[in-house]
Amino acid sequence: MKLTNTHIEELYKFTRQHYVYHYDVQSELVDHLANDIEEISEASPKLSFEDARDKSFKKFGVFGFTDVVEKKKSQMTKKYFKIIFRFVKEWFRLPKIILTFLLFVSFYKLQIVQNAYYVYVSIYGFVLFLEVFIIIKNKKRSAKKFKETGKKWMFKEIILINGILNSAFLLFYIFLYFMPNNATEFLLMGNFRRVFSAIFITTILILGYITLVVIPKKGEELLQETYPEYKLV
Repeated sequence: MKLTNTHIEELYKFTRQHYVYHYDVQSELVDHLANDIEEISEASPKLSFEDARDKSFKKFGVFGFTDVVEKKKSQMTKKYFKIIFRFVKEWFRLPKIILTFLLFVSFYKLQIVQNAYYVYVSIYGFVLFLEVFIIIKNKKRSAKKFKETGKKWMFKEIILINGILNSAFLLFYIFLYFMPNNATEFLLMGNFRRVFSAIFITTILILGYITLVVIPKKGEELLQETYPEYKLV
């Protein structure tokens, strides 16, 4: 059986019915299903398209496409963090490395000031608030775009929503674990913790800038690198 465009559209509809909502994951599954259905049809010519499709789908097991979606999400998330690491490496070059050093020294020296703890907490809180605000804003944009095109892309969602959310949670837990609970403890920190705290707040600012400004600005370019067909949408 040679699949027609109508069959392909039916397969896209089939993946959506089975909780696959991202176009890029749908495309991979449709390609796999189409090839498998053609092989099944060659071996059993009397089978209808629907029967061949269902036979192919059973090969995915009890959980259907769930494992495929989760593996794809894990793969795209790893890719996202590799991109962050790439931009972080680029950051630690001249002249930005000088700015980074000046930020670190400034935050380190700031720690002797009575209200330094509140400055640190305010900076951290501002970055966290900005991340939450941008996540909500990007979710609304993504929903609007989906209504217009009928397509959403997993990696785009990770860049604009999930990746930022993961970064926010990571910073939140690190902050709770390593930072003192009050201004008095902050002023009594030993030198090692002072150095770490200065590195931590500097890192928050750099990561915040990369995840909230740099990567979203490069988003279209990164998406076209990942999905050659994205530029056609």
